[in-house]
Amino acid sequence: LFQKQAQTTMSDSNKEKSKRPANTAFKQQRLPAWKPVLTPRSVLPWVLFIGVIFLAVGIALYVGSSNVKEKVIEYTNCDNTRSGPGMGMSCGNLLDNYDNGFTNLSLPGVRCECNMDIDLQEDFDDNEVFMYYALENYYQNHRAYVKSRWDAQLRAVTTKAGADCDPLASLNGSYYAPCGLVANSLFNDTIQLLKCNDDACSTTTPVTLTGENISWKSDRDVKFKNPTPEDGQPLCTAPGFVDGAKLPNWPVPACELGTNTSTYHAQSPEFGSNGVGYENEDLIVWMRTAALPNFRKLYRRIENQNIPNGKYRLRIGYNYPVKSFEGKKHVVLSTISWQGGKNPFLGICYIAVGALCFLSVAIFVIMMKFRGRELGSDKHLNW
Repeated sequence: LFQKQAQTTMSDSNKEKSKRPANTAFKQQRLPAWKPVLTPRSVLPWVLFIGVIFLAVGIALYVGSSNVKEKVIEYTNCDNTRSGPGMGMSCGNLLDNYDNGFTNLSLPGVRCECNMDIDLQEDFDDNEVFMYYALENYYQNHRAYVKSRWDAQLRAVTTKAGADCDPLASLNGSYYAPCGLVANSLFNDTIQLLKCNDDACSTTTPVTLTGENISWKSDRDVKFKNPTPEDGQPLCTAPGFVDGAKLPNWPVPACELGTNTSTYHAQSPEFGSNGVGYENEDLIVWMRTAALPNFRKLYRRIENQNIPNGKYRLRIGYNYPVKSFEGKKHVVLSTISWQGGKNPFLGICYIAVGALCFLSVAIFVIMMKFRGRELGSDKHLNW
């Protein structure tokens, strides 16, 4: 009796511990299923179809990129044409020496200016032409540099600077406005485009440049806001500006960006800059850091003006040093097409994948012709 009871207990215990799935079609994987037999005859048409799609998209992207007109002018080592100290010398070398005062914009007599004559071989006759500045070997993606900012301050949520802004968080108890390395390194070259009236470019006509709508709309509407002053008071009396410190590399405080014309600075309305204070679009564009060391940022737009081929002059206020880190500077004039700016890489990639699909189909067709075998044949099997 006891032995029978023990056996019954052991069998019940084993039954409880069993992890066997229930004997159903779903749990035992006996549901009906479609099991395609992948043969060259069934697969190759799909590979060919994919290749046609990739080739069509690639050709469209490449043609769209080819329709973009672009002119790139490097001015890293342009010569100083401004009368005074350093005239005729390379502006890049002059600014590389921080002791001679060329990086100090508060010294009006010590400043580098380049006049570069360029020939446009084709008409830039689109409704809108874009002017960019391009920098090479400039690592905006460095971790210490990228994090050295305080977005809450730029949105006017707080007037203080966060710990991430180090080493430019405060000065003698006053917070920098704005704080951080990103803002302090704001690009400050000035670029003007002039149409030459004769071959010698003895007289010129300025081309109107606008800095309006050069930044992302989401940045202007959400990420950059000025603190609010009291009714009827100027912006510089607003909290955060009135008691804020000016960044070391800025010639004017943040509240005067886009308004001050008495002090020379790149964000002055004199050079087409748009927006005041934290809402200055040159500042907004610069604060969107680049992911790669070679990048371009939108500087100005040329609206509703035909830029015919011919001779032009770039008048550049050379204020931004790059030689110390072996950088380069360019001005880029460009139109756009339906697929954006000039970038043939994506189109070439699509064309290459499509060509690879066609090549694969051709190779497999040849193998089927000369080395094919019947489906299910066992003549190549050994056992």
